[in-house]
Amino acid sequence: MKKYFISGAMLAGLMSLAACSNDEGVVADNNRAEQQFTITLASSGDRATRAAADRTLESEAAGQSIEKVTLVVRSQDDGADKNKVVYIHTLDNWNDTATDYDTNGHGKKLTFTIPKADKLGAGSYVVTAVGYNEGNYNLKLPAKGDVLDKNITATTQAGAEAKEVFAGEQEFTVKDGKIDGTDGSKAIQSVDVTLHRQVAGAYGYFTSIPAKIGETDVASIRMVSRSKNTVLTFGSFNRSFTTTDANVMYMVNGSVPAGKTAKFLNGDEANVLFSAKITDWFPGGDKNNDGVYDKKDTNWTKHYSGSYLKGSVFASNFIVPFSATEGKSTLELQLLDATGNVLYAWPVKLDASNDQIGKTGETASANLSDPITAMGFAETADVFSLFRNHIYSIGIHKQGTSTTDPETPVPGTDQPTDLSKIQNVVIRVNDNWEAMHHMSIDE
Repeated sequence: MKKYFISGAMLAGLMSLAACSNDEGVVADNNRAEQQFTITLASSGDRATRAAADRTLESEAAGQSIEKVTLVVRSQDDGADKNKVVYIHTLDNWNDTATDYDTNGHGKKLTFTIPKADKLGAGSYVVTAVGYNEGNYNLKLPAKGDVLDKNITATTQAGAEAKEVFAGEQEFTVKDGKIDGTDGSKAIQSVDVTLHRQVAGAYGYFTSIPAKIGETDVASIRMVSRSKNTVLTFGSFNRSFTTTDANVMYMVNGSVPAGKTAKFLNGDEANVLFSAKITDWFPGGDKNNDGVYDKKDTNWTKHYSGSYLKGSVFASNFIVPFSATEGKSTLELQLLDATGNVLYAWPVKLDASNDQIGKTGETASANLSDPITAMGFAETADVFSLFRNHIYSIGIHKQGTSTTDPETPVPGTDQPTDLSKIQNVVIRVNDNWEAMHHMSIDE
């Protein structure tokens, strides 16, 4: 998972870099500037996933492709100016400007200095940072001088799927003109803030897909859900989560349901989480006429740029998190004919050993003054939420840019689910994200 740390040194640097021509900010040069913030992106993902263009979810690897980081600093002193925006700065071209910060290239950082004209006075503050690509969301950012009562939000573009976006925040204080840190031996104190992925992810990795149900050809496979949201709220962050799955939060930061576009097999309304056309992977259909799409079909072709086992089909999406509907199963995996009729469906559930089962999820409030709201019921194997920064999978595909031999699976790396056996399908959440979940489909 990608991480961002904003230290006092870095924010100052970010701010100065953006406008060295008009004193709005310059790149820090370790010149003992008193107010700096450092944004650090930590990742255990493959460097190749950090392209300038939006990445697609081709595996559970911890990738990112953001180009902009916006910093918003608000006063936290009690009174009429509490939550007043005292500084805001947008860093453009993050991928090309930030530098690698470890020997393996699994992270980037950049330091900015607050210009003298905007130097923060004594008091308490909070810095919120959002990492994104412009155009992916309608991002509701404040202006300097605004007094906020709501968290920053992002709305998916009309008709578009969710894209990756990162955010986080951290409180800090200023005393005698300097960031008031804990290590008095350091000339420059840092405010560290970690930016986490704000969306969920889901993918399906399949093989031995039935070519027909009865006498009707199978044309596509899809996952449908009870809900689907369109708005992200950047609040109630998991500041304790860094590089492991300790202190996992079960947080839904999505709201405003999308219109229903599909149905469950029983006729209940649904949304499509992801889908795949069989002909994208097997042009011309079941080549050897053995009744399944698998590695024996010589017409198999790779539809995405990643590495996939021969005879497999892959589908995925980033998802705005949503809460379970009490008493109603959350997901269903479906096979469809060419006209979109559901031919066969499997209920999808979390594996019985999954840590999410039994937890009570929480929802992030849009209002700064509101507490987190508990959902009021525990997660079950069938009725479960899709939480922020959790990736849910059927099958296992760990590295989208690996060199996996398409003929031979690598143990523990590639494991598409065999649908000819009508078995349980496991959903997992990888620990490069915030948690790993297992789902299964029932016969």
